[in-house]
Amino acid sequence: MYDLSRFVLDTGKPTIICLLGIHTSGKTAIGEKLHLLGLPYYFEIGNKLIQTVDFSSPKMVEWLDREIMRQELERDESFLSQKVKVAVVETWHIGNIAYAQIRTQSVANKYKALLKQQLLKYNPLFFFLDINEKTFRERANKPVPLGIEEDIFIFYQNIKNNILSLLNEYNIDYYSIDANQDMDDVMKDISGILLSYSIVFQR
Repeated sequence: MYDLSRFVLDTGKPTIICLLGIHTSGKTAIGEKLHLLGLPYYFEIGNKLIQTVDFSSPKMVEWLDREIMRQELERDESFLSQKVKVAVVETWHIGNIAYAQIRTQSVANKYKALLKQQLLKYNPLFFFLDINEKTFRERANKPVPLGIEEDIFIFYQNIKNNILSLLNEYNIDYYSIDANQDMDDVMKDISGILLSYSIVFQR
């Protein structure tokens, strides 16, 4: 299930541990656990930005997706300029494009073109934290402001489908992790995979 033997890390490039998944899948929890082990962790950029957006305004929604893209690319460049070897990033480009495809297709198209460059400049190591509807509804204690009318889980199912479709479109290998289980068990699965790539924890 986890055999990506043809994937070899290029030590001359920064390795980005990409945590993908829908809301409540445990991305933040795993990112924080990896940070406690000594890896730099970068929270999802869009999480705070969406709190400031009026989703009834198409211009503001477009601004949101463009700003997420801009900040994401800027952060990527900092990994190169600061010679970062390994970083944990929540919802790296693939996840943000998945949202833009629903909200602002024109931004998503531009974002996808830029993604090809990013995949060449870094070693992205993708983890998709997969949860079912039962787990989602148990964990989702309040709705996220997304400007949508349909059932919130259906919206996130569409996000999941977009993520998986993008991974397939770009022929990206990834690890699918059962995130319905306890986060400590999820962490064991992920840390075991990272150790197989000789990614060293500092604590």
